[in-house]
This record gives sequence, C-alpha cells and structure tokens, in this order.
Amino acid sequence: MGGGASSRKKPWQRSFHLTSNVEDDVGDAYIQVFPVWSIAITRNQRQLASATSDNRINLWCLVTHQLLIPLVGHADTIWKLAYSPDDLILASASSDGTVRLWEVASGLPVMTLPRNHANWVQTLAWAPDGSRFATGGSDARILIWDVAEAVDAAARLADVAAQAEDAGDYEAAYFQELQEEERQKAEAAKRPLVYWQAHEKSVLDMAFAPSEPRQLVSVGAEGTVAIWDSETGLLDSRLAGHIGAVNCCAISPINEELIATGGEDHTVRLWDLSDVDPGSVAAKSSREKPLGLNLAHFTLKGHQGGIAALKFCGDGKLLASTSKDCDVRIWIPDLKNPTLLAKFPAHEAWVRDLQWTSDQKYIYTAATDGMIYAWEVPRKHHASPWQLEKALKGPARYKVKE
Repeated sequence: MGGGASSRKKPWQRSFHLTSNVEDDVGDAYIQVFPVWSIAITRNQRQLASATSDNRINLWCLVTHQLLIPLVGHADTIWKLAYSPDDLILASASSDGTVRLWEVASGLPVMTLPRNHANWVQTLAWAPDGSRFATGGSDARILIWDVAEAVDAAARLADVAAQAEDAGDYEAAYFQELQEEERQKAEAAKRPLVYWQAHEKSVLDMAFAPSEPRQLVSVGAEGTVAIWDSETGLLDSRLAGHIGAVNCCAISPINEELIATGGEDHTVRLWDLSDVDPGSVAAKSSREKPLGLNLAHFTLKGHQGGIAALKFCGDGKLLASTSKDCDVRIWIPDLKNPTLLAKFPAHEAWVRDLQWTSDQKYIYTAATDGMIYAWEVPRKHHASPWQLEKALKGPARYKVKE
C-alpha cells in the first residue's frame, strides 16, 4: 500500500492576510513596512480596524478583504482601538493625548474628547451596554466617559447649527442663543464622569466584566492587578503576583470572577475573584497594601517573551495569548486544572494584538511585521448557533445621528 500524504488539514492554519505594507515592483518583497499596534473587530464580523505606525487607522472589509478607508487625525502612535458593543462607534487612544471617536459606517470623525490625561492615552475599554467607556494612560489615572450623552449632545449642536444657517435675520438672535446653550451642554457632556489615580505607574490595559458593568479591571506597569467599581472609582481589591509590568488583562465572558493577566515576566496568570470578595478581610488587606495581595492563582508558563495580548473566546472555553516570542498559545482556562491546548508560530516579528471573531471560526493576529493574519479555529471550537445569536446581539443603547 502506498504512503500518500494525509488530506487532513492541520489545525490552526493561516487562512488569509491583510496588510498596508508597500510591495516592490515585482511583488516579491515589501519596501516599506508599517507595524500594527492594535486591531479590533466588529461584533458582526464585517469590519476590522488596524492601527499602524504611520498614525493611521485602516478600516478593512472582512467580506472582500479589501481596505475600505484610512482614518487620519492622530498625531502620534495609536495604542488601542475598540469598537462599541453596537458596532456604531470606533474609539482610538493615542500617545498624542487624545481619544477620538469615529463613525464605523462612514469613517467620519464623530468627536475628539478633551485632553484630560496628562500624557499618553494607552488603553480604553467599553462598558458592555456601550453607554460609557474607560480610558487609562501613562499618568496612571483612569477616566470614565459618558459616550452616549457626548455623542447625542454633539448631534444636537450640529442640528441647531444647521438650523441657524437656514434661519432668516428675524430668527438669528434666537438661534444664536440656542446654539450657545447647546454648545455649553456639548462641552459639559465631553467631560469625564469620574476619574481617579489607579496605579503607581502607567495603566497598560483594562477590561469591563461582560455581565457586571460596574466591575472594571486594570493592570499597571508597577505589576499590580486592580478591581474597581467603575461608577464610584472605589477600589474593590488589588492583587500581586507578576514580576514586573502586567501588560494585558481579560475577563471571562461566562464568569466575571475569572480574570486572566499577561505579564512582562513571560507568564499568563488566572485569578479567581471569589477568593477575594470585596467585603472580605483579604480584600480589605489588599486595598491597604500599595502592591496588593499576593492571592493564590494559576501561573501558565511556556511563552519565551513578555505577553502582549490575551483574549477569551466568546463562550469562555478557550483563552488565547500572544507574546514577543512571536507565538500564539491556546489555553483551556479551567480554574481546577488549566492546560495548554495548542501553540503555533504566528509571525516573524513581535505579535502585538489578537482578536477572536464572534463565531469563533477565526483568530486574527497583528504584529510589527505589518501583517494581520487570520487563523482557522478547529470546527469543534466554533460557537454554537445559540451562542452566535447571543454574541451578535449588540445593545441598542444609542445611535449616531444621521
């Protein structure tokens, strides 16, 4: 009998790529490479946004795999992108100290939030209902913004301004007064609702709990993990365990007490917040210690470089992590016995970000080689029809005014 090659596909195969790198005339090499710092994917899986080293945001169509439009406005590195849960707004955070909001359908700018961070804005996260989001920066502060009201107030101001242009001389005084009133309301709506000093060093990443919108987790360059009440800014608990900076964090979509963090110490760590209830002695002790409580947790080893990004898939059964070692690792985040499911080399350069699609058919990775790769997830890990329907239901909290 012959020993022909197996027709079975290897799991976690690369399917296609996206890039804004510039090819040479032959198409054999890239003569200009634009590292990708961050990516985000809409809940409906139709659009991907990438932030590149030329300070642009590229919007890609995931149906045709073509570039839709580049968004220009930031004057420095864009560290974080995030779509609102209803897929209407894209938010971007930058070293230029600003947070910008963009209309997803058109790519038009919605607004630039006032500079309330003292320096770089390094991360942002949307609340699960899309009404608010949090920003964190190198000033070690967290700010909470009322996005819904800010967008609505800006739309009302634009409406009044349009009416004022069409008004006659007789109504000019009235519209001028109304326009000034709406302008003041719009400026007030763009101010943060609450802010606080969150870490001793830069806030590097944040995540809202999908099922508990008041719960906000942040990680800092000083090496701690903090759990906050996002409405008041009060600290629930502060945890320690990583050696050096904690670069990223994620909260399980099916258990808000399960938190994953990735550190510069090459490790992924799993924390069970049920062990540190806000009213417990342990939580009180953690709040009193500047570097937090060294709570018992799982340490997942294997990466050979600092962890750059980690994400739970939609059903919470898998956790993906990526690192400066250019690899992606897929973990089973079981709090009784977490294990490594798979690993594969993803890029030839530092992988900066990764995202799951809602249907869990693909993982997208982005790296400093300027490439965005789509990796096929084995069928047995795809979202069930019920899970996909649930994932695609975004909140209809607010809409961008047409």
